[in-house]
Amino acid sequence: MSADSAMREVVSRAYAQRRDAWESAAVRIKHWLKQQQKGLLKDKDISRLDVDGHRIKDPARTIAKLVEKTADDPELRISSPHDVEDHIRDIVGVKVLCKSPRDQKMMFDSLRDPEQLGAFVLIEQKNYVDPPKPSGYRACHVTLQIPSDQGDPVFAEIQVKTRLQDAWGELTHEDMYKPGAAMKPSELHGEFARAMANMLATVDDMADTLAVELSALTNPDLDTGVPSATDDTIEVKVRATGPKYALAVDGDGRQGLIPAFAVRKLSDSKGTIKVNDFVSVDDRLRVTVEEDSKGLYYIPRELA
Repeated sequence: MSADSAMREVVSRAYAQRRDAWESAAVRIKHWLKQQQKGLLKDKDISRLDVDGHRIKDPARTIAKLVEKTADDPELRISSPHDVEDHIRDIVGVKVLCKSPRDQKMMFDSLRDPEQLGAFVLIEQKNYVDPPKPSGYRACHVTLQIPSDQGDPVFAEIQVKTRLQDAWGELTHEDMYKPGAAMKPSELHGEFARAMANMLATVDDMADTLAVELSALTNPDLDTGVPSATDDTIEVKVRATGPKYALAVDGDGRQGLIPAFAVRKLSDSKGTIKVNDFVSVDDRLRVTVEEDSKGLYYIPRELA
């Protein structure tokens, strides 16, 4: 039997024997990640982190990576399913998508916190954001060891990306250029991919700055920064609503923010609230209008 045939046979056995354990581990990781999501965000916008499913690496990709490893190290021997898992520790992969780089950092830090890991063991961590890979690829990777009821523990890789970092892979057809894939990247492809990665990273940074600024303006714990209300009121219609603010429009088409602290005062609630628990799309509210250098605010006199 040739070396390539022997490698394929070992990988085939690994997938036949261990796929159920891999799938079970992936489900366990996703459940744990959703708990992390709730703990990190609490009463904040839960969509800032999204556990985006899982994948079991295609056997052809696993074979290609093992062939590459044995070419680099002629002494390496892959003779059992255990060897396959020991050398390819990202057969199980789970992705977490983040709205912005600050959320990516928050999630990455949590995945490396021993107090959060419980029975999981941190095996490896890689930050491909600063600096990125030469290709332009950006992400944070964490490899964990997961206990299994079906034999040996399972290795799994969690990729933490912003949505734009993930979109880069789709836009550049990244999967087509990975080891074992159909194509090899040309010089032109490489130049375009890096340029696109840099542009998307700039947009990520801008979105981060915008999110921080918006958070400062709509933080439900802030009662300052907006001028005191007058007795003049107008009617506005709510166009969008979320945890921290609602967006409303007046009869002249001017849009303004209804901040969380103003809703909290009317709700008689204490502590953090979610604006969308009290204000709905298409609500019509009587408000006073406040405007400063940072924006236009509608301060409701009562809730619908």
